Amino acid sequence: MTPPGTFERVYAAIRQRLREGVYRPGDRLEPALLSDELNASVTPVRDALHRLTGERLVEAPRHEGFRVPAMTETTLRQLYAWHLDLLLLALAKHGRAAVTEESLDSASATVARRERQNALFLALAQSAGNTEHALAVAALNERLEPVQRIEEAFLDGTDAETEEIVRAIRTGDRKALRRSLVNYHRRRERIVPQLLENLLHA
Repeated sequence: MTPPGTFERVYAAIRQRLREGVYRPGDRLEPALLSDELNASVTPVRDALHRLTGERLVEAPRHEGFRVPAMTETTLRQLYAWHLDLLLLALAKHGRAAVTEESLDSASATVARRERQNALFLALAQSAGNTEHALAVAALNERLEPVQRIEEAFLDGTDAETEEIVRAIRTGDRKALRRSLVNYHRRRERIVPQLLENLLHA
């Protein structure tokens, strides 16, 4: 019998490793090995991997074990495009950028840039007033996080990007906000080959 709390601990540990990019795209995730590393039986490890598969942070192709989802240039471009589509849809769903000052302050706090940006993107999604919309953006933020961790090696001015988005929200300038969001994603789409090379071989 799995001790209380073991599943949650194992799930959180594997999820954090995936978000931090500890594993490369395509890497196999062996339950027995993870069981040893996390000091848990195989059962909660498998349960955690199944849950992460449902969240699309892990995949189990043809039931041949678990692995980190493969990543190609097309896949990464599609993830960026879908992220932008979700944010623009959120923008279209409210009359003004109804993001709270608390959310904007969180995006300006002294935390990692990707955390600031993701907090801001999530706040924008939440402002659409649809829980499912916010959940979709939160899940996509997590799938993109390993890439976000290396973006800054190829991009400058990322702090200015964030401040531009915050400024557009505070002033209620929807055109400027849309432009900022589009520019944010286009900059990353231009360097997809470099990002993918670093992600796969760093």
